[in-house]
Amino acid sequence: MTHAIEFNNVTRSFGLGVDRTVAVDGLTFAVPQGSVYGLLGANGAGKTTAIRMMVSHLLPDSGDVHVLGENPADQNENLRRRVAYISENMQLPHWMTVADAAAFCRRQYPNWNDTLVGQLEKRFRLEGKKPFSDYSKGQRRAMCIILAFAQNAELLILDEPASGLDTLARHDFLEEILGVACEENRTVLFSSHILGDIERIVDRVAILGRGRMIVEGELDALKTHVRKIRLPGRVTQDVFPTLQARQSDTSTELVVTDYSEEKLQQLCRELNLGDVTQVDVEGLNLEELFVETVK
Repeated sequence: MTHAIEFNNVTRSFGLGVDRTVAVDGLTFAVPQGSVYGLLGANGAGKTTAIRMMVSHLLPDSGDVHVLGENPADQNENLRRRVAYISENMQLPHWMTVADAAAFCRRQYPNWNDTLVGQLEKRFRLEGKKPFSDYSKGQRRAMCIILAFAQNAELLILDEPASGLDTLARHDFLEEILGVACEENRTVLFSSHILGDIERIVDRVAILGRGRMIVEGELDALKTHVRKIRLPGRVTQDVFPTLQARQSDTSTELVVTDYSEEKLQQLCRELNLGDVTQVDVEGLNLEELFVETVK
């Protein structure tokens, strides 16, 4: 399988000595080419640091980062033209209209699509002659989104791109991502706190915690194999890999990976529970999975 993004044992820290903070800690994952990939985590989990290394705004302390088969740290101009990036706090010069920004970007990106600019202006209900400073926060965000999509880049890297968008604009934005996903070999990496958006569009998700990978995989597979299990009494078990375990005097609650009916029956036999009817098994949606893994 060809990968659009690869991290191999990547570490990045800030500060020195006792003030040193490890933002990304031995992180390894790969984004398949042609996928829509969700990068999740609580504040401070390392998402933005990882993304900034993808676009060479930061260099790793150790480990390897490759984007579209190249090292972004080499500052390759060809690679820059193949990647569109929206940062969490992206800004444009206050005087720029959509037309001004498009004229500037048109010279930088060989696959620039003016027709798409016009279509997205209408879709996001922007007034083409209005300067960036006169737009609301959501409209400014929409303007940045237009410029990113019009590049027709092989890889879109989007860090909290829907922040500030109203419900209708966010719906239109997600529709555009789905349109990109339908095009052969184009890839989207999408970081967001709006988990409903992520669940709707992504093929795979990665959940980070304290700079490390907690869980990663195809979304449908994670929903199938990650379960919350409640057992009677205080028990220990080694049948299931466990993300979380909570105990009281009357029950044990586990969030497990690699769930199967066969393993549940094996667990019941080992704990002398008789049968599986004494065990509550609950599936998790993406928001529930996220909450359980980052607690």
